[in-house]
Amino acid sequence: MAQHTPGKPLPEISDLTRPFWAAAKNRKLVMQKCKHCGTLNFYPKPWCIECGDRGLEWVEVKPRGTIYSHTVAHTVMMNFPAWKDDLPVVLCIIELDDGPRMYGQLTGCPPEKVHIGMQVEAYFEDISEEAAIPKFRPA
Repeated sequence: MAQHTPGKPLPEISDLTRPFWAAAKNRKLVMQKCKHCGTLNFYPKPWCIECGDRGLEWVEVKPRGTIYSHTVAHTVMMNFPAWKDDLPVVLCIIELDDGPRMYGQLTGCPPEKVHIGMQVEAYFEDISEEAAIPKFRPA
């Protein structure tokens, strides 16, 4: 089990986001789904991003998707030197098989091999006692 690295920021877990982080700790990817129009929302909000309805429920989504966009970070900000050992970091927008897009770090793939349309799957890395973070790797 991976441990939190000192110097890397932890997410601010609120009542709104706690279900996402808790599900990730249990190795599940969840998102809010609007009871009115069926839209899947990411990142967590108090209302539907499509119709504005406040009737949202947490549902499990498939942890697979396609790289929609990506960038490679070769340096770190001075505020976060703990990321230095992880460089280069591949950051992606993943279009999940269930539809919504989310941000995620891609691991297990050299940056020069990453491409738009690449199939990826989520896995989960523990970052605290109450949360894990979804990351992605080639499917």
